[in-house]
Amino acid sequence: MSSANISDKSLERQRRIRAGFALKGTSLHAWCKVRGIKHQNARKAIVGEWTGPKASALVTEILQAAGVDE
Repeated sequence: MSSANISDKSLERQRRIRAGFALKGTSLHAWCKVRGIKHQNARKAIVGEWTGPKASALVTEILQAAGVDE
């Protein structure tokens, strides 16, 4: 993953989400697979490479599923 254009805040959010899923014994990738979401799209939404209403809604859903407050 290249983080040249990704903010530190976005990368920290991604780390917290991954940790949240790990604490629940699963992963972001597995969560996406169950829901039919491409994990690449989820990652892009999380780090701000994909923006817009759908991306925002997906990030909100991911944060809730991971148990992460923003």
